[in-house]
Amino acid sequence: MSSPKTAIIGGGIAGLSAAWFLKEAGKTPTVFEATDHFGGKIISKRMEGCLLEGGPDSLLTEKPWALQLCRELGLESELLPSNDGQRSFSILHNQRLHPFPAGCKLFIPQKITPILTTPLLSPSGKARMLMEPFLKHRAPEGDESLADFTRRHFGQQTLDRLAGPLLGGIYGGDPEDMSMSATFPRLQGLEKKHGSLVKGMASMMRDAQKRSRAGTAPSLFTSLKSGMQILPDTLTSKLDGFLRPNHPVNHIQKTSSGWSVDGEDFEQLIIALPARHAATLFTEVDTSLSTLLSQQQSSSSATLSLVFDRKDLESIPSGFGFMSAHPLTSILVGCTWTGNKFQFRETENRFVCRLFLGGPDMNNIILTGEDHELIQPALDALRTICPFIPEQPLAHWLQRWPNGNPGYTLGHLDWVRKIKTQADTLGNLHFCGSSYGGVSVSDCVKQAQELVS
Repeated sequence: MSSPKTAIIGGGIAGLSAAWFLKEAGKTPTVFEATDHFGGKIISKRMEGCLLEGGPDSLLTEKPWALQLCRELGLESELLPSNDGQRSFSILHNQRLHPFPAGCKLFIPQKITPILTTPLLSPSGKARMLMEPFLKHRAPEGDESLADFTRRHFGQQTLDRLAGPLLGGIYGGDPEDMSMSATFPRLQGLEKKHGSLVKGMASMMRDAQKRSRAGTAPSLFTSLKSGMQILPDTLTSKLDGFLRPNHPVNHIQKTSSGWSVDGEDFEQLIIALPARHAATLFTEVDTSLSTLLSQQQSSSSATLSLVFDRKDLESIPSGFGFMSAHPLTSILVGCTWTGNKFQFRETENRFVCRLFLGGPDMNNIILTGEDHELIQPALDALRTICPFIPEQPLAHWLQRWPNGNPGYTLGHLDWVRKIKTQADTLGNLHFCGSSYGGVSVSDCVKQAQELVS
């Protein structure tokens, strides 16, 4: 008997991972991808001899699923830990860069002196932050926003100048709308167990120090020496014969034995598309499901990689880069000093930085604006803060992500549950990807693996 056939619509990392796990389980996947590029937002490019990333530049080491997949694929020798000797970053506030307070884990203080001496917080902001272990924190019923959660524990200034840039930047979202239970449930767990985030994080750090002394504490970030794109490229090569590039799916239909995709029959259907794209596929199949999928909001962003001649820089910055405090006042959300974060990214005579562009007022420009409407304001904003940067780069790469940041807004987990319930009524239908169970590469790999196991 032939193995069960599964259609996967969407050739990003979630779709490719699902196909890989299905193939390893002895099943027959077919991946439909609308373009000739597999890997979604994972895209690498070389310019001026330097390695640039248009999407994610690394894997979060504490989420092991993507690292495990790399090892399964024979990419062990490609794994590249971050340069943790330079692991520091700054916050842009009032047009000045301020070091993120030392001794903080995420935005949770573990040392008093760095909080007392940081110029990022006013005296009242510092006092409010340091009072956290002595206050009673009562979580509300139901979901809570990242903003409300942070204010309850540490106050408004910590939200605007530490937690918002650090955590909101991961999701490209507004902390006022971000669902805490969907984005950072671990912090809610610390609150539930210890009452205080400061006390809970101290307990976590003691455990981490034990692992460090035992030599088992890894770097925070792990990348790939040849660039992140080698991960989807390797999956693509190992899935040869199971992929349909340049095939946008126009029509799906529920059948008695499973699903029909553009007239071809399959036992099972996996949707690995952004939710709002998936909604259009179900307008005729199930209007309730289509309506649910269309409810997810999204925002737009872009990355701008800049390559300079190193001799033209007046000085070389230290650390991994910086994030902008909230509320955002320009197109510049953050910046990574690429060669400081990872080896093998720059040639000896080149300097690379990568800018993150976005913010609530930039959505239309990212969607419809000309390249120069993004590039020049971003470069001007960078040079205002970092005047050692030359006026013009040797090369640049602008990568837009229109509506590319799914909104993990309040009620997100309930929304996901409703989609699963509605999909179960149709049968043999599953959803995975950054719209649903986490936005990182590892989150997407985990979702794909769980579908198959």
